[in-house]
This record gives sequence, C-alpha cells and structure tokens, in this order.
Amino acid sequence: MSESAQQPTSHSSYLVPNTGSTARDFCMLERNLLSHLKLALLLSVLSASILLRARLVPIDEGPKQDGGTPLASIEFAAAILCVVAGGWEYYQGYWDLRTSRPFLVAPKIHLALMSLVAMTVFGTCIALLVFA
Repeated sequence: MSESAQQPTSHSSYLVPNTGSTARDFCMLERNLLSHLKLALLLSVLSASILLRARLVPIDEGPKQDGGTPLASIEFAAAILCVVAGGWEYYQGYWDLRTSRPFLVAPKIHLALMSLVAMTVFGTCIALLVFA
C-alpha cells in the first residue's frame, strides 16, 4: 500500500493498517462497548421495575415504606454511569489504536466508574432483600 493511502483523507476518517491483531483489537473495543450498553439497559429495566414494584409472583401487601424512588434513581444513575464508562473505554482504546499505543492496560477512570456501578448493584441487592 502506498504511503498516501494511509493518510487521512478528511477529518472524519482515518485509515489504520490491519497488521497483527488490529482487527481483533477493534472488535474487542466494540464488543466491550456493546456489553456496557447491555448492562445499562438491564440497570434501567431494573430501575423501572423497582418504580413499578413489579414482581414475578404478585403478593397483596399492605402499605409499605416507599424507598423505591430513591433506589430506582440510583439504579438509573448507575445505568448512565455505565454508558459513560463504556464510551470512555471505547474512545480511549480507539485513540490508542489509531496512535499505535498498547492499550491493554485498563484505564483507571474506567475501573473507578465500573467499581461504582458494581457497588450500586450490590447495594441494591442488599436493599431489596432487606425491604422486600
């Protein structure tokens, strides 16, 4: 391939030569982004089910404490945080791929954001066990 074919033709496209594991690494970035989006969708569905008090087996209960709105808000915030963390990891990895830097070292920001999401999910499990 000629040297001019590897240069960007516009600001919106960039040609990365497919050497070594470039294609596999790019597919890994896309797969991780889709996994983050799937987790965010699951967390938002969980948030809606907490708000609607959806159950697999309906139970006729008397009046209970209404802790659903704050808990659902926290779950939805975790879903948004998950999308932000996935987008951050994707664009950071894509930038590293374009500049030919090794990017298999996990970024610390992504780890911190996903740790918050994991703690939120664990805390929600505990809260649902205690209040349900």
